[in-house]
Amino acid sequence: MPRPISPGLFKESLENISRNLFRDHSDTITALIGNSPGIYALYDENELYYVGRASDLKRRVNQHLRDRHDAQWTHFSLFLIHKERFIGDIEALLIRIAEPVGNRVKPKRKDSKILLRRLTALIKEKQKEELRQLTSGRNQKTKKAKVKGKRTLKGLVSKRTPIYNTYKGKEYKATLTPLGKIILQGKTYTTPTSAAQAVIKRKSVGGWNFW
Repeated sequence: MPRPISPGLFKESLENISRNLFRDHSDTITALIGNSPGIYALYDENELYYVGRASDLKRRVNQHLRDRHDAQWTHFSLFLIHKERFIGDIEALLIRIAEPVGNRVKPKRKDSKILLRRLTALIKEKQKEELRQLTSGRNQKTKKAKVKGKRTLKGLVSKRTPIYNTYKGKEYKATLTPLGKIILQGKTYTTPTSAAQAVIKRKSVGGWNFW
């Protein structure tokens, strides 16, 4: 007897029926099936050979006893479906997954191409974000390296300390504070270079070498 699979998509099924049994009792089996639409599968021993769909299953199985598939299958299964509108999707899904050798034409699905386009777009967007983060991280490392390489005066001394240099026979005295400020002739400078430039009066000067 056909057995129920689920109350949703499938109605009943008849599985692993030999071709000889169908040939000998085709009237009984087809009467049992009636005109129900569904999916059928032809097997060559243990291998799935062909998947098909039909709104009249008994007629289709009878045809396969005489067409090009006749010598290729040893038994079959039938799956009756409540709503015929799902048959095409089920058939296409089974053929694409199992790839039976008897199905020469592989069904094409437009929705799979749409999903592929969406997947491609998402991957490209992800790659752009990864590249942006990589570039951003590289820039951050460069900035940190520059800051790390910049010598700072703050904390260099624990108390106000005099610094000296003689330029063109004249001695210049400045004071370096714990906060990193240089006081020269009553003016405050934040770097040795700016303090040295006040003495030499030119832009190109190495402040760390001057004092």
